[in-house]
Amino acid sequence: MTRIMIRGFVGRKLIFEEAADADAVDLETLAAKHATVMAAYKHHMLEFEFLDEPDPLQRFFRFGTDPSAMVRPIRLDLDDTMLN
Repeated sequence: MTRIMIRGFVGRKLIFEEAADADAVDLETLAAKHATVMAAYKHHMLEFEFLDEPDPLQRFFRFGTDPSAMVRPIRLDLDDTMLN
C-alpha cells in the first residue's frame, strides 16, 4: 500500500487536502479532479506527500506555477518548440 496525501495551495493558502491509497484509487480520475480545481488559479502548487517515506528529503513532491513554497524549484519552459 502506498499512502499519499495530496494538497492544493493557492499562494500559501491550503484549498484542499485529500488522503489516498495510491494502489487502490484510479489515479487518472484523481489527477483530473485536482487539475480541474487548480486550473482555476493562475498561481498554484500541488503537493504530494508520501506518508510512508522516512526520508524527509524524498517525502514530498511539489509542482505548479507558484514556486514560493517549493524547495529548489526548477523552471520548465513549455513553449511550442518543446512540444513539437
